[in-house]
Amino acid sequence: MTDPGAVRNDAHVPIDAIVLDLDDTILDTASLLVPIADQRAVQAMIAKGLPVAADIAHTTLRELRSQGVEDLFGEIAKRHGGSPESAAAATHAFFRYDVPPIALEPEIEAALHTLHGIAPLALLTAGFETTQRQKVARLDIEALFVECVYVRLGNPDGKEPALRALLTRHNWRPEHVVVVGDRPASDIRAGNALGCRTVLVRTAGGEFAEHAPDGPAETPWRTIPSLAHLPDLLRSLA
Repeated sequence: MTDPGAVRNDAHVPIDAIVLDLDDTILDTASLLVPIADQRAVQAMIAKGLPVAADIAHTTLRELRSQGVEDLFGEIAKRHGGSPESAAAATHAFFRYDVPPIALEPEIEAALHTLHGIAPLALLTAGFETTQRQKVARLDIEALFVECVYVRLGNPDGKEPALRALLTRHNWRPEHVVVVGDRPASDIRAGNALGCRTVLVRTAGGEFAEHAPDGPAETPWRTIPSLAHLPDLLRSLA
């Protein structure tokens, strides 16, 4: 793995490609979709016998999310005497749904088009594929990407195998690829493992904004508060 903290000459670095995450990187999922998804998930757990009131379940959910817990609904079930079936129902309700009309923030849309002019773009997103594809369709952004890759939710190997295959298919050199996402344990870890330049998008209020990197493997090359800042960062390397 390339040490993201190592000294690099950042001047005049050609960029083969920019690989972007979707949720809370391009799309403000935490504001637009997560609150409603939380309600669906908690209702699904209660319908499957979770023996606590909805407000208690929501409080626990917020607490666990702030702590960086991965298996949110499994942990809620453990804490409050729910069944594995209740956790599975919540996961299904949270991730698999008919996506409502959504739109990009104007500055993010402008940044995407600018990035498209800097280097080829690829999308690398995890979740239920049908839901993720519907988000992309709702946003009408597929044409901006040379390829959209959908990683199965719960893949134990994370995004790394899909990212490696993506680089191989397009003959992109890892050290000349910028990987951008909001999750240190997913996007940043995968990019670092392959020697890419990694950029963490840490937007206030994002679902994983409070998750600190767990050691060098999850430490990004750069951190920005919004994807809107990425074009200027990359222009500084050109």
